[in-house]
Amino acid sequence: MSTAGLLTTLVGAFTFPFLICMCWGKLVDKYGPLGGWLAAGFIVGTMWTIAHALPGVGISTTQTVVNNLIVQGQDAPWVDMAWAAGTGVYVNSIYNGGKVGKSLPTLIAVILGGIFGGVVLGLIGK
Repeated sequence: MSTAGLLTTLVGAFTFPFLICMCWGKLVDKYGPLGGWLAAGFIVGTMWTIAHALPGVGISTTQTVVNNLIVQGQDAPWVDMAWAAGTGVYVNSIYNGGKVGKSLPTLIAVILGGIFGGVVLGLIGK
């Protein structure tokens, strides 16, 4: 992966949890459950579009192939937006005074749920 690809991927992976931490709670506080739905649509939808679906956003690795903000594929790491969101929100929570020990049961459940989901998808997804 090129330096430009690395930088755009980091920016994309940072921007998503940043928007979640800055906007989601405020939308829920102001509009209640509807604010959560609005946040999900606007934040997740917009970031997915910018990160993966807009041609011409990001860097060009060849003359004809244009990658999006988050570079994936050959010679690039696999980056999923859920990893970026989960990691960013978790680190933000710890930074703002959250307790790591208190979060371990939930973190273990999330990891086991991800493994279980991956196994099920691997078995029935073909």
